[in-house]
Amino acid sequence: MKKLLCNLLAFLIVLQPMTVHAWSEGGHFIISLMAFDLLSAEEQTKFLEILAQHPRYLDDFVPPKGLPNQEEEQRWKVGRVGYWPDVARSQPKYDRPTWHYELGATLVIGNESKMKVPARPGLLPGEATLETQDLHLSQAVELCRNALQDKATSPADRAIALCWIGHLVADAHQPCHAGSLYMEDVFTEEDGDRGANRIFTKQNRNMHALWDGLLGRDFDLADTRRRIQEISQDQELLSKVTHGSNWMDPQVWLAESRIAATQSVYTQIVLDDLKQSMGSERGNPIDLDKDYLKQAGRVAQQRALQASHRLAEQWRSLLPTALR
Repeated sequence: MKKLLCNLLAFLIVLQPMTVHAWSEGGHFIISLMAFDLLSAEEQTKFLEILAQHPRYLDDFVPPKGLPNQEEEQRWKVGRVGYWPDVARSQPKYDRPTWHYELGATLVIGNESKMKVPARPGLLPGEATLETQDLHLSQAVELCRNALQDKATSPADRAIALCWIGHLVADAHQPCHAGSLYMEDVFTEEDGDRGANRIFTKQNRNMHALWDGLLGRDFDLADTRRRIQEISQDQELLSKVTHGSNWMDPQVWLAESRIAATQSVYTQIVLDDLKQSMGSERGNPIDLDKDYLKQAGRVAQQRALQASHRLAEQWRSLLPTALR
């Protein structure tokens, strides 16, 4: 009876529409703040001037009660920048569901002709604007860069683009946002496993949600401070932040995330479990062991640090033109 109930629950979950989220609130706060800390005082001032023009500034950037001083209230607003596009999911005017992830496959297992694997997004359409819905992550990054550099962009739209850049650079470094798993007899439809949303785990509702929360789920001042210090001062992690000639290319970020996913998300143990549970057993939660979780946590820290350095460079290069 217990097994029957578990299978029924999994079946019902599969029927529910799934939303591809990104790093949780805590993760986006950490990445945005680490990037902000890499800017000069002058750049930080410019950043805050642009943010103050956000059309939802007085609604969505109100610090919670209990923060100790104005400095921490300001830092909360900076952290909120990277998280705001998730806040906007409840605001039809600003919600852009497909911008958060890259279409296509991270991993294909089996006969691809029996699956509906979509092509990767092409170039940014020339007519695209900040209101365009049908874009994916790499296209949205280019669009927001263009918006910040265009003299004709309104101050409000520049602030929106500033937030989206903060969010998208972070999302590109979350391994589950760079593509999906396609597996013969298991994940064959066009959306595959939806960036691991359809792989259920005992540790969280699904694999994607588990990875989203590896940097902390909700904003917590003490936890955010601790994690920022822990990540930003880790010499081993810092040694892997390289600044190659193409290190600012979103396609490079996404390619790195797909490699990380094949190595640390879709491990052989996970794939074996999925193969064994084909068909009616597909929804049974996977019990991830300590080694998996430890490795996942370390990868999340590495990707967060890389994202923060790239995000700082993005903001640094775009801020001067955004204030013309």
